[in-house]
Amino acid sequence: MPESDNLDSIADNLTETSAWIRIIFMIAFCVVLYFVLAPIILVLMLAQAVFTVITGDANRNLRFFGSALTKYVSQILEFISYNSELEPFPFSDFPNVEEDEEGSVARTVEKPAVKKATRKAKPAGRKKVAKKKPKTTLKKTTGN
Repeated sequence: MPESDNLDSIADNLTETSAWIRIIFMIAFCVVLYFVLAPIILVLMLAQAVFTVITGDANRNLRFFGSALTKYVSQILEFISYNSELEPFPFSDFPNVEEDEEGSVARTVEKPAVKKATRKAKPAGRKKVAKKKPKTTLKKTTGN
């Protein structure tokens, strides 16, 4: 009987449509990665090299695009290697990148839509007490 159970399990797996759809997506993403993204990365690399030779510094816009493209390729590789269930762009948002304080590109998480304000930590044990200002009253004088 154990062989029969294994065959039934295999038959059930073969008829699972979500597995086949994922395989089709994986093949499509591999084609996009090889035939579309690889040439774009090559052109990006050459353009940055030309900018660096001519101006002495890399192009900021190309750096942002290159960082977003790197994150996108990473998402594709995670999806096709079964390390992520999240389908990459166009089935989810294209990765965003931001600039940090020094002007270099900083990677962000997939969903940077909501940002929380961060507070600086105050040293423990020291509380700042607000000083009360003395009330000043104006006396009304009568000229009688």
